Amino acid sequence: MTYLKSAAAALMLAALPVPSHAADAITGRWAADAAACEGGFFDAGAAPLLVVTSYAVRWRGDSCRVGRMYKAGETTYIQAFCWGEAGERSIPVSLRPNAGRLALSWDRAAQAELKRCP
Repeated sequence: MTYLKSAAAALMLAALPVPSHAADAITGRWAADAAACEGGFFDAGAAPLLVVTSYAVRWRGDSCRVGRMYKAGETTYIQAFCWGEAGERSIPVSLRPNAGRLALSWDRAAQAELKRCP
């Protein structure tokens, strides 16, 4: 019985919104190199630029609304509702900041190590 109460409490905590100071660590513009920071999000020839706000995320032609965001350890998980060339779809995103860099996992496949844009 105690185990069930602990599990239920853990699930409730996981559903809480991410505190604003935690979101600050991931919000902003991120790219693999400084040159990508200079271009806009829709520059066709430019390297991918990740843009993260408290309510939206954009990467490689997908524009997404944050449906759910939670943090486990140092990693922030986002369930994003996106639209782009592939149509509308739900995409899981994970972001893990570490030493001025951001490890990105997009739709369980695309992964990148990004730096914050100035």
